[in-house]
Amino acid sequence: MCYHTSFKGTANDLKEAFQAPFPSEDSLKIYYHANGFAHPDLPVLSIDNGRSINLYNWGLIPFWVKDWESAKKLRNQTLNARSEEVFEKASFRDSIKSRRCVIPVSGFYEWKHTSSGKIPFYIHPKEEPFFYLQGIYSLWTDPATRDTMPTFSILTGTANTLMADIHNSAKRMPLMIDKRNIDAWIRNDLPKEGIIELMQPCDDRQMAAYTVSQDLGKPKFNSDIPEITTPIDYGTI
Repeated sequence: MCYHTSFKGTANDLKEAFQAPFPSEDSLKIYYHANGFAHPDLPVLSIDNGRSINLYNWGLIPFWVKDWESAKKLRNQTLNARSEEVFEKASFRDSIKSRRCVIPVSGFYEWKHTSSGKIPFYIHPKEEPFFYLQGIYSLWTDPATRDTMPTFSILTGTANTLMADIHNSAKRMPLMIDKRNIDAWIRNDLPKEGIIELMQPCDDRQMAAYTVSQDLGKPKFNSDIPEITTPIDYGTI
């Protein structure tokens, strides 16, 4: 699962990383903790508007959803898309074929179950400025207002060794694309075999992790602050 991420880059960082324009850069926000259930707008690379970076809303709404009330209910269930089921599930099967995207994040959060309770970890790249998460997107038009909302879901798969130890309850992780394969991933004519081949877990040698404050999981605590990424030592866990 991947419901909690961070993004601490600038518009120039994104444009340099992707070599792509960013028309929405004035609206770009820094997120120390982006909670998917709050449905933030995050930067996404796609070829929907040419090859460009735009802000999409987290929580995919398929084109066939009939009204906003139904959309609000469904998008809490589409923050992630399981890679093993993405070609079969009605919410995702249209998008995986031709609407794939990349979501740059500075890191993401996951909890480890221990005898002392759940301990949050912050997982970040060792060398790159971002993880390049594999995603799918949809352009949903509200029938009542005719407004179009771009939305996305993050693909997940079986955890690598590092993530299996951290996310020891479900042993899953967000899928990441190697930078050299980004253009192949977002092509809208990539055949199914090519899509499946690219949906692989990241090598854990490219990842680092440390424990952070348990305030991260408190519903009434504003965890979107710089201090939330500060390392906290819990001793042996």
